[in-house]
Amino acid sequence: MMMKALFAAILCLCLTAMPSAARAEEWKTKAGNPAANLVTAAQRASVASLRDIDGGLFYTMDYSADYKLDDILKANVDDVKSCIDFVRNSLLNGGNMSAGLPDAGCSAFTVRTPEGAVLCGRNFDYKMDMTAVLLRTAPKGGYRSIGMVDAGWVGYGIGSLSNGRSDLSMAVSFPYLTMDGMNEKGLTVSVLKLDGEPARQEGGKPRIMTTVAIRLMLDRAADIDEALALLRNYDMYSPMPDANFHFLLSDASGRSAVLEYSNNKMVALDENYATNFYLDPEMKALGHGKERYQILKSVLDFKKNIMTEGEAMALLSLVSQPETEASTSMTQWSALYDLTALELTVAIRRNYEKLFHFSIDDKDGAAAELKSR
Repeated sequence: MMMKALFAAILCLCLTAMPSAARAEEWKTKAGNPAANLVTAAQRASVASLRDIDGGLFYTMDYSADYKLDDILKANVDDVKSCIDFVRNSLLNGGNMSAGLPDAGCSAFTVRTPEGAVLCGRNFDYKMDMTAVLLRTAPKGGYRSIGMVDAGWVGYGIGSLSNGRSDLSMAVSFPYLTMDGMNEKGLTVSVLKLDGEPARQEGGKPRIMTTVAIRLMLDRAADIDEALALLRNYDMYSPMPDANFHFLLSDASGRSAVLEYSNNKMVALDENYATNFYLDPEMKALGHGKERYQILKSVLDFKKNIMTEGEAMALLSLVSQPETEASTSMTQWSALYDLTALELTVAIRRNYEKLFHFSIDDKDGAAAELKSR
């Protein structure tokens, strides 16, 4: 009897000590979705926090796991494949994953309210079957942030994050799929697509791709100067073989800048709005989205860059895009960041009658407050 009890105790200890990945295959979310390649309890808690708040179009996620930013910064991740390889080999227990290539047409601007608060508005335009995710992160030793993720890049379409079938292992990649975001210091970053040759800097520095750069800035920069200083330590690579990207940066002081990589030179321009063509004079306005840019210019000039929150969201509505045959059509979300109050208001798929409101201080899946116009 004692031997049986001892054997049972040893077996129990062995099962407890087994790597999390060995048992992850049995774990599922409340909705029944599997996540067979998760490795840690923190990853399971992060995936379990996914919550559908808009009929499969929009989810929230509280990301508490380690996404190993230091490791990816050392890994020379410079395209989609190497990013997926990093996630599979460093965050997950292997598995078969794939990702699409981003091809977006977007608009973004920064203004002040009459009371002096700083607002940054951004439309994310791209025609694809995707779901949006409001991602909250609180990295150890870094700044807390909230941001918008396009989960379609890793194959998550409408409703797939809670359909009881889709494997959610690739949700651990969401910190590296953030298209715009704001951290607790009020730094806000948005990425917008450009035409032309992709950035391929060859300065002998570690390589970094666009969305990893966004994560770096949100986690470790308090303002624009710190963000630019961080990026100077890396060679920027566009993840697309035939296009480039630029960034609109804004901080709590009210300063804004458009960061471009023009002919592989890092250029920071004193601008507070952008669409999808270069603003660096050297590039001779290469790109598209000039009609949307002219609308932004006309309205912002008329308003002298002073707008209420309602007016700013109305401007996002004005430059939003319906779905057409163009891949860069279809506004997936409009995000209005308040860099002073550290709050975010979101409209999904041009539904400006149904606004979701978030605070950077939300914790543990705090419910989004719905605003009605």
